[in-house]
Amino acid sequence: MQRSLKILVFFVLPCFALEAAYKIWWYSSGASQIPFLGNVYLSDAIACILELSSWLYRTSIFFLVCVLFRLICYLQILRLQDFAQVFQEESDVGSVLKEHLRIRRHLRVISHRYRAFILSALMIITASQFASLFSTTLSHDVSIFRAGELA
Repeated sequence: MQRSLKILVFFVLPCFALEAAYKIWWYSSGASQIPFLGNVYLSDAIACILELSSWLYRTSIFFLVCVLFRLICYLQILRLQDFAQVFQEESDVGSVLKEHLRIRRHLRVISHRYRAFILSALMIITASQFASLFSTTLSHDVSIFRAGELA
């Protein structure tokens, strides 16, 4: 588990640093064109922190599911190695086949759930990108501050 979390940190932290640098630049350079409440700098800082927190949460959840899938696969490998030892010791064909069918059913459930996760993530991400594209390009006033994310 610790190795899996190291992989998660290895992927998320560099991406977060780049995203944070981009968002800080974006908010600092476009402060005059972004609507604000009260103090311009405080509004920009709060919006930047909220947006970075949202990005970190979404990305961490996505990668955490991938890491958990990897961990589950390793646990299944351990289960199959244990099954191989039982297969060498056990002479009862019925109990060996029951264990084989149980492991096979678990692997099928895991693979279907992960496939459903990948497909739903693909559909949600694609739909949100199209919604962003349409809402940004719907008006004729397209600038780098409105469509910078799409570029």
